Amino acid sequence: MRRNTLLTSSLLAALFLAGAAFSQNAPPAQQKGAANKGGLAPKSQAEAQAVNAVIQAQAQSPDDMIKAVDALVSKYADTAYKSFALELEAEAYQKKNDNAKAIVYAEQALEADPKNFDADNLLANVTAQTTRDNDLDKEEKLTRADKFAHDALATLETGARPPLFANLPDDQWARTKASAQSLAYQALGTVALTRKKTDEAVANFQKGIDLNPDPVLIIRAGRALLAAKKNDEAIAYFDKVLNSADAPQQIKNIAQSDKARAVQAKGGAAPAAK
Repeated sequence: MRRNTLLTSSLLAALFLAGAAFSQNAPPAQQKGAANKGGLAPKSQAEAQAVNAVIQAQAQSPDDMIKAVDALVSKYADTAYKSFALELEAEAYQKKNDNAKAIVYAEQALEADPKNFDADNLLANVTAQTTRDNDLDKEEKLTRADKFAHDALATLETGARPPLFANLPDDQWARTKASAQSLAYQALGTVALTRKKTDEAVANFQKGIDLNPDPVLIIRAGRALLAAKKNDEAIAYFDKVLNSADAPQQIKNIAQSDKARAVQAKGGAAPAAK
């Protein structure tokens, strides 16, 4: 999962305002709710600085993020940003390949705010992607992942904008929302694929692609088709990535390798790497 940079910029701007609002020279009328009108607001300049440290840590290492979040929630246990911060800590552990702790902190984020769709999406995707065919509790895990994904979609489809996003311009909120919905459909596609329901998997991946044409998600759809031996359709998806001006070269290399497998599965020669 990737934190939306538009949200980061909005929060940073709000927190800089908070720092000014809580300066000694600011009048009381300016202090009250000045950080994020209609949304969240830190209760002091010190809390604003602690939240700002969490946001800045997104450009640093996962360990820096974990340290910043722990500092915030230990000192400001009732911070309005608790759920937001704990979800970021969950992402940090995911980057460290510690999925067990990622799940723990995402669950804590949901306890702090049951409508945290980012936490729902993290839990849905991590659970779906780490469930194996030989797991004794396979169906229980998949049912859990399915629920988290649908919970995220339900929150996003209510039309009510969460307080954290109150100051985002409408177009930025629309992109943030579409990206989150896409992640939910990615999880649903992974759940369906693990259940060997290829058509359902591809349909969900495509819903995600329609909302946010992420090349990684396009590759997932192609691989689902390849697993179903629908090689021509799989090649078409891989070609979308190869022909994309926005896809990083590393992702294109993966698409090229997958396309070669699809071509060979048809009985043809592997295409030359571009």
